[in-house]
Amino acid sequence: MGEVVVLSLDNLNYDPPSMKGRVGGVTMKKKLAGSLVVVLFMLLAVYSQAVYAVEFPGVVVSTDFVAKHLKTIRNPAQTDIRLVEVSKKGYAKGHIPGAVHIKWGSEVFNPLSDHMILTYDEVKEVMKKLGVTKKTDIIIYASKIDQATRFYWTLKFWKVNNLHIMNGTKSKWIKEGREKTRAVPSVSKLNYNVSYPPNTKIRAQLTPDVFYALSTGKSIFIDCRPAAYYTGKKYSVKKWVRSGHIPGAKNVACPEETNNRDGSFKSKAELKAIFAKVGVTGNKPVIAYCNTGVRSSLGWFVLSEILGYKHISNYDGSMREYANRLDLPIVPPNIYPKFPK
Repeated sequence: MGEVVVLSLDNLNYDPPSMKGRVGGVTMKKKLAGSLVVVLFMLLAVYSQAVYAVEFPGVVVSTDFVAKHLKTIRNPAQTDIRLVEVSKKGYAKGHIPGAVHIKWGSEVFNPLSDHMILTYDEVKEVMKKLGVTKKTDIIIYASKIDQATRFYWTLKFWKVNNLHIMNGTKSKWIKEGREKTRAVPSVSKLNYNVSYPPNTKIRAQLTPDVFYALSTGKSIFIDCRPAAYYTGKKYSVKKWVRSGHIPGAKNVACPEETNNRDGSFKSKAELKAIFAKVGVTGNKPVIAYCNTGVRSSLGWFVLSEILGYKHISNYDGSMREYANRLDLPIVPPNIYPKFPK
């Protein structure tokens, strides 16, 4: 810190010539003094923000970064950083201190439409539960990295800003010997003004997006499932009556090809090379899909948020919707004799 200088109008020994000997001179001094006080308060406010503001490295943050800011995160009264765990049952067994629980299922996708995007009213309730403001930075982690990206994509669709993914799964945090707790933070619910209309550019729908892409060939389909699903050797009769993939689709299994075993992302150079092998270089729109729009949210995240490619969308209907439309082409053209009950 440098030398502290205290300014005082009395020490300035200055009285405007036109004001000498007049009451107005005193009034002028008081006005100047008041102005200086206001300026000093403004400078202090700016300084305090600069000191306490957290600088995020990007949309992906390391476990080290989360650990470094645990003191802030574990304070439920603050709204600077909110940590979110997306899980079905694991939260109660132990979670990162300060993390708010979002239930995998009803609070991530519409429970009445099998993995489709949350409605406006549903996402409003989720945001209220998080206890955040428009300025809050939200860090998401999960037991599976694609569950974290699916929630990220959902919030991004509804134009929630300042979103981040922890680089790695919950098990990575635990294996690193970091702190966990069963204590549930008492976060106050806050009304959050969800933006409308949503960002429809990052969501592909059967009509018109998939139909248009099929008829024009102007978009690349990326099948984010393991190869056995892509080739049609594996399928779930409970979800669809046909197996295989959308004609022309390229296969990049997510997270098998995009992430390390601990859920952390491969390097940007590696990810760029992986997608370049199947013709995705950022010069053409991409529609990512899988079985239910979960794995494909990870493919979308890598292409859009890490590589920064434009015109990337996630088809949340995916094969759950597409394969059951017998009027749509599929490769190979398999139809199973038993329809799902």
